[in-house]
Order: sequence, then structure tokens, then C-alpha cells
Amino acid sequence: MNHRIILVFLFLFQALPFFGQVNADLSKLIDSLKVADQEWRNLSSRVYKHEIDTVTIEICMMHVSKTDSLNYLVIKPLFDKYGYPGYDQVGDQSSHNFWLLVQHADFHPDFQESVLVKMKAEADKGNASLKDYAYLYDRVKVNSGKFQLYGTQMTLDSLQMSYKPDPVADPEKLNERRKQVGLSTIEDYIRIMNDNFLERKK
Repeated sequence: MNHRIILVFLFLFQALPFFGQVNADLSKLIDSLKVADQEWRNLSSRVYKHEIDTVTIEICMMHVSKTDSLNYLVIKPLFDKYGYPGYDQVGDQSSHNFWLLVQHADFHPDFQESVLVKMKAEADKGNASLKDYAYLYDRVKVNSGKFQLYGTQMTLDSLQMSYKPDPVADPEKLNERRKQVGLSTIEDYIRIMNDNFLERKK
């Protein structure tokens, strides 16, 4: 065995742990579920914008709810087996996609809360998104009737003229907390929400 072959062998041997980190099959499965998650949501957006009139919002939302329920039946066993799939397991995008699927599992708050705990541990290690964690944290709290921390969950004001955050704990430090997890100011967030979604409500 010549020196070049030995060097190549040593390189591959040393690199094996890194090549083996990403679970390609798990990543593909999560990504496919995310595609299903977005299909009827995207269609409902087009209906809101009056781009199509061949389907109603009610039909779209029925399919959204059905898809969320079916996706839960898959992501729950995945979470039980793998924990929160961080960057090292599935890469940045698939990790984000898994968070999105959990975010939409609103009929299963106990599951969302259990994911939140393990996601926080991964985010603290830099192995998951702190921004995504903030959104899930707020969603869990708001869904259980508690105050959110980061102001990510919004509702329309009484005049239907602007979005506003659902009740927030210690609102004076809201932007400080948002900055800590990489979110924009609440003022910018409200503007973006109004620009992107308010027109659909009119």
C-alpha cells in the first residue's frame, strides 16, 4: 500500500464521524411532511388574495387541519425516537422544518411543550434555532392562556386595523428579549405582519 492510499484511507477514517452525522432519511421525511404542511396553507393564501376562486377558505382550512393531524402521527414517534432533530442530525433546513410541523400541532399542547424542553437544550448548544424556539415558546404559553415572552403571537386589534401581540410578560423588556434570540424589534414585526397579512383580512 503506497503512501497516497494510506493518506486517503486515514482521511476517510477520520472524517467518518462527520459524514455520518446527518440522517439523510430522517431529513427527507421531515422535508416531505413540510411540503404537505404548506400545500393547503399556500392555497388558502391565494384564495385570500383573490388569485383563485375554485376553492373556498373553509375547504382549505379543513384540509390544513387534516394534514396537521396526519403529520402529528408521524412527528410524535420521530420525536420519541430521536429527540429534537438538531442541525447535527438533519441539517439547518430540516431542523427548521421539524419546528414548523410542531408549531402547527396545536391540538397536542402537551407534545408541543415536551418538544420545547428538548429544543431549548439544543438551541442553547447552537444546535437549533433560538428564533424558532422563541416562536414555539410563545405559542405554547398563549395556547395555555399564559403570557408570552417574545411577542411572536399576534391578533388583530379591536378596529381590525393592525396586528398586536397577545399579552406579554414584562413588556418594557420585550425588545431586549427579542434581540437576545435574534428577532427584530416588535415595532418592525408589527409592520411586517400588517404588510403581509392585513390586506388579506380586508
